[in-house]
Amino acid sequence: MKKLILSLLAVFLLASAPNVENNAQAYGDSAVDYFNLGMQSSMAYKKIECFTKALELNPRLALAYEKRGLFYYFQEKYDKVIEDYTRYIRLAPEKADAYRILGMAYLKTDNYDKAIVNFDSAINMAPEMSAAFSYRAEALRLSYQLEGAIQDATKAIALNGAPRTIADAYKTRGKVYQELGEENLADTDFKKSIELDPRLIFYRYFASSASLEGMRNAGLVGMIGIAFVLIFGFRLRAPRKDE
Repeated sequence: MKKLILSLLAVFLLASAPNVENNAQAYGDSAVDYFNLGMQSSMAYKKIECFTKALELNPRLALAYEKRGLFYYFQEKYDKVIEDYTRYIRLAPEKADAYRILGMAYLKTDNYDKAIVNFDSAINMAPEMSAAFSYRAEALRLSYQLEGAIQDATKAIALNGAPRTIADAYKTRGKVYQELGEENLADTDFKKSIELDPRLIFYRYFASSASLEGMRNAGLVGMIGIAFVLIFGFRLRAPRKDE
């Protein structure tokens, strides 16, 4: 019964959602009006519709590419992110964070060379951007440039950015140490990454290269989780999509 009520409510909300064109016409019918309407909307698909309409009316509205590309990133549509941020950078080439996000999209599509080039641009423009160093470290690791990956991860840690960024840097450096057979250094970095971002415990325990002892510990973690579910009705919440 609860599912039926939620389904009917969802249908009602979609049916009652105001039409993008009608809303924009209430403001005027320009690209800026559609862009502003997209910024005001609380629903991702409506935002994308509005930014798309704005760009149809004005293909040089740089901010619409940036905002739409960011929502495409959250939806994991990385090819569209690359298209939008490439256009955005052509129109606004001086924003370091745009190169970082474009680099992240290339990283997600396994195009490590282009990812590194864009992270290079971000770092040249903003040498204190720890996230760019952290992501470039992972791109370097995946392209087997292990020494460079260690240097970048260490730099990201030293810059002391957001906890999630530092955690990722420790995780990347830990993976490099693991590939080099430096198990003690790897374990130290993995522990530090988990302290900063507990979600990374699942990487540590379930990665294909995890040790037998790690897998035994994973079994213990799993049993504890099942006990929570059975006793308290506990549910793991999906991690929030950051960067």
